[in-house]
Amino acid sequence: MTDHSFSTLAQRPAQKAFLPWLLYVAYVAYVTLACAALSLSHPAQAQNASDPRLVRLMGLMQQRLNLAQDVAMYKWNAKAAIDDPVREQQILDALAQQAAQYGLAPRQVQNFFTTQIVAGKMIQTALFAEWVSKTQTPFDNPPDLKTTIRPALDKLTPQLLTALAEAQPVLQAKDRQQTVKQAAADTGVRAGVLQTVPGYTTAWEYALGDLAGR
Repeated sequence: MTDHSFSTLAQRPAQKAFLPWLLYVAYVAYVTLACAALSLSHPAQAQNASDPRLVRLMGLMQQRLNLAQDVAMYKWNAKAAIDDPVREQQILDALAQQAAQYGLAPRQVQNFFTTQIVAGKMIQTALFAEWVSKTQTPFDNPPDLKTTIRPALDKLTPQLLTALAEAQPVLQAKDRQQTVKQAAADTGVRAGVLQTVPGYTTAWEYALGDLAGR
């Protein structure tokens, strides 16, 4: 056997050992390229599906909307009007004075809370319409407006202002509408939409309009 034959035989084990490593490198390269292609074709999915600042803000907005049913029940029993323009204006004036300490413009804060107030009244109106059609009798022990509901609303107000301020970088971006849409599609946010409450879905869409720059 020649020296050349011994050399060839010596190389075969090395070639066999090298082949699996080569296949592994090729596989990693394929996966990397595939992921890159997916990111390019779906840029929104490559990033976070929803901005946590918007998700937090929307969660607080839902908490405020959830109180609309309690407000409606109280007003139904008290035979009170849904609209209370004097008190609403007092609330908006007070909010305008607080805006600066959160780094927000007074008009911006008033517009945001006006939208939330209107959304709440949309739910109350839908509930009243249903109760009229059913000849609803007074409710047993609904939450009291002054001692329970308003304190809950007052507790939410600074939290909403803080969340609104923290979300400003997102809300002032060019892709604002898309970002708001993504956050609204978040599993937790969608779960907070009370489908069984009359008028809630429509009111929620209206409340989101201010964030999306309606």
